[in-house]
Amino acid sequence: MAHLWTDAQGEEHVLAVGLDATTIADEPTGDAGGRIGTGTGRYVLYNGGTPGSQRVADFPRGATAGGTALDRTRTAAAVWGQRLWTPGGTQGTVVAYDLKAKKNVATVDTGAPCTPSEIQAVNAWLYWSCGSAGPADVYDRAANRAITVPSGQARLADGYLVRENRTTHELLLTDFHTGTATTRTVAVLPTADQNTGGSTGRWAVDRFGGNVAYLTDRRQVAIVTAGVPTSALAQMEAQTDPQPGGPTTANPWRPVWQLNKPSTWRLTLSNASGTVVRTLTGASTAAAVRPAWDARTDSGVFVPSGTYTWKLTAEPRDGQGPALALTGTTTAG
Repeated sequence: MAHLWTDAQGEEHVLAVGLDATTIADEPTGDAGGRIGTGTGRYVLYNGGTPGSQRVADFPRGATAGGTALDRTRTAAAVWGQRLWTPGGTQGTVVAYDLKAKKNVATVDTGAPCTPSEIQAVNAWLYWSCGSAGPADVYDRAANRAITVPSGQARLADGYLVRENRTTHELLLTDFHTGTATTRTVAVLPTADQNTGGSTGRWAVDRFGGNVAYLTDRRQVAIVTAGVPTSALAQMEAQTDPQPGGPTTANPWRPVWQLNKPSTWRLTLSNASGTVVRTLTGASTAAAVRPAWDARTDSGVFVPSGTYTWKLTAEPRDGQGPALALTGTTTAG
C-alpha cells in the first residue's frame, strides 16, 4: 500500500507500507502538489505538481528506502506489473516500457484517433480515452481486438469498467470480456456527494478481482460483485534472487511472486538429484506470494550447500482458470 506524505519543507514523499504494517519505505519526490497514479507490486506511479513531472517509485523486496525506476516527462501512463504503458510516437499507439530491463518491449496499435489523454492497464486489457467527451476503447491484447466502450471518467478492472452518470448518479458497469460491451446499472449513488465525486472515495473497483465498492448515503461502504469472469492466473513480476550468503534461520530466502489475483500456493525445493527437500504452502489474501525458506528440510535439518530448484504451483482462489506453474533455482550455503 502506498500513499503520499509531506515533510516540514513541503516536499512530498511516496511511502510504501510493509507486510508488518510498521515498516515503511520512503522515496522523496523532490516535488509537491502531486498525486499517486496507478501502481502494482513494487512500482508506484507519481504525477508531480510541477508541470510535466512524472516518475515511477520502486520499492524492492525488503527495502527500507525506495528508489526511482524512471523519471520522465508526464504523459498519460499506467503501471501494470513491471511495465509502464504510455502513448507511442505514432497516433493511436501505446508502448510498454519494462521497468527492470529499462527498454521498450511492446508496441500496441489501439486504433485511437488521438494521442490518449488517459491510459489504464489490467492484465491483457488496455483502456484509452481521448478525453471526457471523446471516444474511448479497450484493446484486448490477448485477442488483438478493439472494443468500443462509453466515454466519460471510468476505472478499468479485469474484464469490465465502471463509471458514474453524474446526472442520474447511477453507477454503471460495462462488461466487455466477450469482445462486445454491454452496460448495466449496479447501484444508484446518493444525490449529495460526500466528496468531490469520481472514483476517489465515492466509488472504487478492485482491479485484481470482481468487486465494486461505493459509499451509501449513510456513509457506509457497500460491495457489489461484478459477475464478470476474471483472467487466468499469471505472474506480473517476481523477485527470486538468492539470499546473499545463503539463507539462514535469521535471514531466510524471501522470494516474491506478484500475481494478478489471490491464490493458494505450494512451493517445493529440490536438490540436484531431483529429491524434494522442503515443501511450503500458503494462501495469499492479496495478489503476492511471499514464502520464506531457512535452508532447512521438512524434518528441520539444514541442507548442504549447493543449487536448489524451486517450483511454485498456484491455484486461483476464485476457482477461475487453470493453475500457474513457475520454476527456477536458488542457492543454499
